[in-house]
Amino acid sequence: MASAALAPRSQAASAVSLIAPDVAEGLGPIPANAIVVVAPLVSDMPTVKDAGALMLRVAALIAGHLGPTARVNGHSEPLSVAMAVAAKGGALIYVQGEIARGQLRVIADLYPVLSNGWDRARAPLAAPRAHAFASAPIDAEIRAFLVPIPLERAEVHKARHDLGEVLAVSCGDVDGDGGNDLVLVSRTTVAWGHIEAGRFVANHSASWTTLAPRLPVPLREPLGTAAILPKRHGVGSDIFVGTTDRGGVALSRDLRGAAPLLGLPVLVEGDVLCVKPIPAASSWEGPWLDCSKGAKALADARVELPLGRYDAVAVSELVSSDGSSLPLLATRDPAGSVRLRAGERDVTLPAAGAQVALADVDEDGIPELVTTSRDGDEALTISSWWGGELRVRSKIAAPSPLRALALCPPDDEGLRALVAATDKEVWIVR
Repeated sequence: MASAALAPRSQAASAVSLIAPDVAEGLGPIPANAIVVVAPLVSDMPTVKDAGALMLRVAALIAGHLGPTARVNGHSEPLSVAMAVAAKGGALIYVQGEIARGQLRVIADLYPVLSNGWDRARAPLAAPRAHAFASAPIDAEIRAFLVPIPLERAEVHKARHDLGEVLAVSCGDVDGDGGNDLVLVSRTTVAWGHIEAGRFVANHSASWTTLAPRLPVPLREPLGTAAILPKRHGVGSDIFVGTTDRGGVALSRDLRGAAPLLGLPVLVEGDVLCVKPIPAASSWEGPWLDCSKGAKALADARVELPLGRYDAVAVSELVSSDGSSLPLLATRDPAGSVRLRAGERDVTLPAAGAQVALADVDEDGIPELVTTSRDGDEALTISSWWGGELRVRSKIAAPSPLRALALCPPDDEGLRALVAATDKEVWIVR
């Protein structure tokens, strides 16, 4: 049994709402009555017919941060036309947008304007007085302007590993090279690395005997957690892992210098909080804990844990197609029912396997619940939460029990992979 968590891009913020203030701030002081004009959107992914509306949305947010006199031109234009459009304004802010390698990249330039048509025709194009750039991974708001991803066509790529019984897995950029890495936690070993030629290749690994002593009262059926937390200042990420055999520890990327935690770590709203194991019940109990103090930790009321017992928890964030954001929470009680929460909405799944994950897998603004089987044939089931109902989108048979689940941040194609681990294989579902 394990937990799955996905690190949010930014707490309660869509990609567009992150980019706009950064661009406005980067331009510096702007003359009054500036006109914001956008270039046609460029994309390395297929777009829908009205994809140009995305850049108008970006431009409107930028103008809002520039001041009350800034206004937006209602159509995308090439730079030469934009100069003419802005001739009666105080300045031209020309905004260019590109969707590339899974990110929305926005460039804005501040140009002086020439009000006389003859001056514009005779004078060479002046260099911009200010330049700004910002980018963010695509999300459901941006994905609404791209051709949808069919979950029903999900493909599984399998890789062997030799770590034995896996208790938890996490996915993220550990070394800062821009690609996703995997952290695998077994009863004996912690390792992080990547998939190469059909095998999990460890960049670093460490035995639990070197990281933490065995707890005096381990659970009958062990639980594990793993979290990859991007560094706030610097490159790469820190690693947090835990099992009910050993407790929780914080690790550097070389897996040395383990710092003990007062619980098992889970990513919650861009930070690491801990849960408390209860050996007698083979589960966790109570609210989020501060990992260093053991006291109840502050968290958004919408992601507060039930005060009862639970043996799996998943936390993520939902960004809708209009840019609004909601936290997602799933908890499984030891009897097998799963409670889902998205903002103020709740639904209960009567029975599910020991592994659960909850996130917007295809980034369409609708959350997906991923579960393993409880009884009978082993399978990985992906269901979309439409209103108050769960609709199965994909079911993938498994030859052996699936021990852990995790969701990856978007890759270079803007896709989130689902990671599932058995005792012999790691599955990458895309």
